[in-house]
Amino acid sequence: MLDLLKLVLGAIVSATAFSTLSMYAMWYYDRRNFPDTAEVPGDRNHVYLLPALWGVFCEWLAISILVLSYPLRLIHDASPVRTRVQGETPVILVHGYGGNAANFLTLQWRLKLRGWANVYAVSYTPPTIDARKLAEQVTRHVERILAATGAEKAHLVCHSMGGPLTRYALHHLGLAGKLDRVITLGSPHAGSRIASLFPPLGAASQMRYRSDFINELNSLDPTPGGARFYSIFSNFDNFVLPASSPVLGGNARNIHVPYLGHCALLYSPTVLRHIEECLTDSPDSASEEV
Repeated sequence: MLDLLKLVLGAIVSATAFSTLSMYAMWYYDRRNFPDTAEVPGDRNHVYLLPALWGVFCEWLAISILVLSYPLRLIHDASPVRTRVQGETPVILVHGYGGNAANFLTLQWRLKLRGWANVYAVSYTPPTIDARKLAEQVTRHVERILAATGAEKAHLVCHSMGGPLTRYALHHLGLAGKLDRVITLGSPHAGSRIASLFPPLGAASQMRYRSDFINELNSLDPTPGGARFYSIFSNFDNFVLPASSPVLGGNARNIHVPYLGHCALLYSPTVLRHIEECLTDSPDSASEEV
């Protein structure tokens, strides 16, 4: 049994290491060959070796944690919605492509420790179906949690594809007026070139850079539904290419955090601090780019 466990762990470590290095090879290629779209607010367009190596290591570690924690969704998704403070605005965590609610175990725990009582992570499946159908699932989760908590509005923290799905739901599925703040983490608001490497099935093809779905979504108000938008992103994101894709227009406040990979955004103390700042940001605060 112990030998089998070692074999499985070794396979996971090897696979995640290979995946991380491969993704950063593509990140480097994209940055060198498409410099115009690689520029992001707050990025001086210089990448230094030691922070980059640390960033690659942290991303490998984050991907490994996500893989190892994946089965925990069975427990997480089966848990009923428990309201700790009736009427308090819930914070709902929405994962990205191929993820699940267990991706947010650490972030959910940290937010609860810091006084956010009603924090919920949700799952939608499968990623091979149309993104519009996935957005319907997100909408149902939000409405279910609002009903359980008795709150009028919710805050959403959306990793990766969760951002475009939420924007679609605000435009087309009745979420307008039900969300107070939407915080996206490394979301491909303009799509991602990496998505072209996935089989052309459902949401994967719709998340391609400037796909028909993305172009249709971006032809509308980028920050719809009366919600305040915040986009937290990194110039070192190895899944969302080009690096400028997460930058959002409209009333959004764009926040750049350097040297963080796509999955490492979920575990970074810096990102957590920014999330808390966004959740308590003054309504009159002007949009800004950091």
